[in-house]
Amino acid sequence: MKKLLDLKQWLTVPDAARHLSILFGEEVSEADVLRLALDGHLTLSVDFINYAHARCGPAIPLRDAKRKTILSPINGERIDLVEGLEIGDQVIELDKKIVRLKGVWDLKMRGAEQIDVENRYQFLTGGPSVDLHSMARTIVCHESGTHCQLQSNFLDSEYRPKNLKTPRDHPDNYYPAGGLPEDCTLVVRTSALRALEARRSVPNQIAEKPLGKRERETLLVIIAALAKMADIDVTKPSKAAVAIERQTIDMRAPVAARTIENHLNRIPDSL
Repeated sequence: MKKLLDLKQWLTVPDAARHLSILFGEEVSEADVLRLALDGHLTLSVDFINYAHARCGPAIPLRDAKRKTILSPINGERIDLVEGLEIGDQVIELDKKIVRLKGVWDLKMRGAEQIDVENRYQFLTGGPSVDLHSMARTIVCHESGTHCQLQSNFLDSEYRPKNLKTPRDHPDNYYPAGGLPEDCTLVVRTSALRALEARRSVPNQIAEKPLGKRERETLLVIIAALAKMADIDVTKPSKAAVAIERQTIDMRAPVAARTIENHLNRIPDSL
């Protein structure tokens, strides 16, 4: 399996499960692979077999995004809006142009694509169907930094507006897709599997040399200071933990919100 892995750029989810079974020395199911992706431990991708349509653009920090001011139609108050698609602490500056995506793209796991994966996981484990929606719709990204929101054509919808444009691929004929296309395949890049294997093989230095009380308190004070600089309120550890978890996922070094919250709860004693 390892020799085959060296020759492939990606594996299907079932094949990735078989590889991880060998790596971990225990049975790993397709559902386990999806759970690893949902929990931020493994990057999940999608292979667009027959192309997919999308609007694309760069993702920039929220603080650097362009903003515009409008007047509320209700009370006339000024409202500041971000120009672009806001997802967490990032904004995607989407181009109006429709492009075709081909091949393997990574799932951002911030919109409807995450809901699709969660729904598949629940199906495999006998859980309930997921009846959720995402305002961001379906987001995929590329290692080059390009982010794309998948699009559907009104001509393929049962609810066709009367003012459709010609030709068929006119940008105004598209709207944000509510999920991944049915003719795509979930896959796992071999590079993502190697990254997971590398993290598993790194020795636990903290376990070998536990932090002393003074060093631990110093680190907690530093965390509190950095959080204040980033406008993260650590006095609300649960909410702060979610925000920090999202950042660790973007950094491809995910830390679970529960773990983060446990550390944040120790900050008041250190201060």
